[in-house]
Amino acid sequence: MFEDFGERLKRLRINAGLTQAKLGSRVNKGVTSISKYESGAMLPTMETAVDLAFQLRVSLDELFGYDNASSVSTFGLTDEQKEIISDLILLFRAQNTQNKSSLSPEQYEIIGKIMEAFYRK
Repeated sequence: MFEDFGERLKRLRINAGLTQAKLGSRVNKGVTSISKYESGAMLPTMETAVDLAFQLRVSLDELFGYDNASSVSTFGLTDEQKEIISDLILLFRAQNTQNKSSLSPEQYEIIGKIMEAFYRK
């Protein structure tokens, strides 16, 4: 089921046991603003979205409905590690579009880089 921002905000607010007035008070917004966010008439600024997420105890991704299962955080990785992961993703995409069942030489090369990165001291 597709849930838009307003529906998600309302659900999260209700789950948190907050009224529109209480949530608005916590993020320095009036009931009218919260109502407009929930109806889809208006989107919050980034600053307000951060405040909303904090008050609702959710991430910005969850507040905006991004599927965490389809994203990978690269927080804490080195630039080299990020590049390896990016290369691997591109190679898997290419393999999936070609319906090949074996690894390509490029994929073996990436796997070698991964192994090297894990065992480097």
